[in-house]
Amino acid sequence: MNVFLNKQPDKRRINVAMLMYLVLMILFYGIYVSLESDRIAQSQQWTSGGSISDQAIESMSQLGRWTSITELLFLILFILVMIIMITRYPRNVGRLLPFALWNVALFVGVGTVSLVGSQVTSMSVGNLAQPIFVPAFLLVALFIYVVWGLMKRG
Repeated sequence: MNVFLNKQPDKRRINVAMLMYLVLMILFYGIYVSLESDRIAQSQQWTSGGSISDQAIESMSQLGRWTSITELLFLILFILVMIIMITRYPRNVGRLLPFALWNVALFVGVGTVSLVGSQVTSMSVGNLAQPIFVPAFLLVALFIYVVWGLMKRG
């Protein structure tokens, strides 16, 4: 937390903070995929079985809630760190570029996992990539902000 409060942290602390951020994002994504996979597997099992009990419906609903919460945590973490970075470097937008590039790498990785995962499992690409849709649009907005800031700076 000291990394975010200290105005001039050393490069090592910034790298550690970015690594922690990326690990959390990957962890949230992994949990999301696991929950979504379980939800789809249960759904396929119940639809092939005929009647569905109230307990099965509640279990499916609970898995859906946890999947949504995990997806929301992924989004909140991205937005929170993006806001911290923007407010930390309002006059030096070039410092936002590494954050943006790391996120591009993360999102390309998630997209690749989504494509491969959809071929290996019964999950669709859309379900696997869903957590990155909103952050990807926000990342495009961040790139526009960085380019605008760099052009304004001259």
